[in-house]
Amino acid sequence: MEITEEDRNELKNLLSIATSQIPRYFNLLNSTKENWQIKNINECVFGMVFEKYIHDSGQYMSNKSIDENQPNSIENTMEAYDAGIDVFGDNVAEIKRKIQEN
Repeated sequence: MEITEEDRNELKNLLSIATSQIPRYFNLLNSTKENWQIKNINECVFGMVFEKYIHDSGQYMSNKSIDENQPNSIENTMEAYDAGIDVFGDNVAEIKRKIQEN
């Protein structure tokens, strides 16, 4: 599966959507009144951002593969997953900065 610049831009947009949810994640964790044993709330929110992004980027790449009639192979799946992880990895510092700001 060829990962184009357009795909990378779409993955970046999906990451922006996931990071825009940071205030909502903090509100969710802080409003429960539950006595959760969260040792580091910032890392918990980071995990929530990561999960949202992985879900959305995986869905995007899967849909792209279907639209382009790509064979459903482990190689294509891993290439798509790697592209998503690369985009996330390139933005970890920015994501952590946004979490610290909240």
